Amino acid sequence: MSGLFAIYKKEIVTYFRSPIAYFLISSFLLGTGYFFIYNVFSTGAATMDLTFRDMAFLLMILIPVLTMRIFAGEYAGRTMDLLVTLPIFTWQIVLGKYLAAVTILLIMTLATFINLIPMFLYGNPHIINIVSGYIGFVLLGMASISIGQLYSALTKNQIIAALLTLPTLLGFWWLGQLQNMQSSAFMQNFVGYLAFSIHYSELIRGLLRSEAVVYYLLVILTSVTLTINYIKWRR
Repeated sequence: MSGLFAIYKKEIVTYFRSPIAYFLISSFLLGTGYFFIYNVFSTGAATMDLTFRDMAFLLMILIPVLTMRIFAGEYAGRTMDLLVTLPIFTWQIVLGKYLAAVTILLIMTLATFINLIPMFLYGNPHIINIVSGYIGFVLLGMASISIGQLYSALTKNQIIAALLTLPTLLGFWWLGQLQNMQSSAFMQNFVGYLAFSIHYSELIRGLLRSEAVVYYLLVILTSVTLTINYIKWRR
């Protein structure tokens, strides 16, 4: 596990030595703060439902910026050959980088807790909805990061990695819009199951269903496994 921790530590230092982490955290905090204030004053209700929805959309726009350099940056800096020759397992390299990106996600998530202070001071929010919504948000973010990391491993260009990640994430999100266009019940259920938005909407309403959690975990496991196998093939 020392190899995994070494990769994780290196990635965290890289994030905070560059403007990436600061840009992502500040942009996300400003965006969610605006959405929160707007939603509370426009609806007059002390809830996080609409804010969670806006947070998810903002997150999918920012995730490509977070993940595009994970491996593509190694290719561009010509350090990938050195990285793959280190005496550590491939899964330690991939997981170390993945967990570092997830750490940035968790910091971004924790930063939004400041919005909860006025809610609890002046309102009566549903705690179950908030907890379930944050669980859904983190799962959505972790799934999105795993997809972005995969694209970063597949291309040597960071911009291309970001341009591939963004439409893929938005495609998974908008799949739910195609559900009613399917003629068969099987296809309706299948398309609905693949849609990020449908599982996420259930979670932000306080419906902490195992089906939604398992779906996001399957996306993470599949993407991370594909990344490990691809990097292993390159070695």
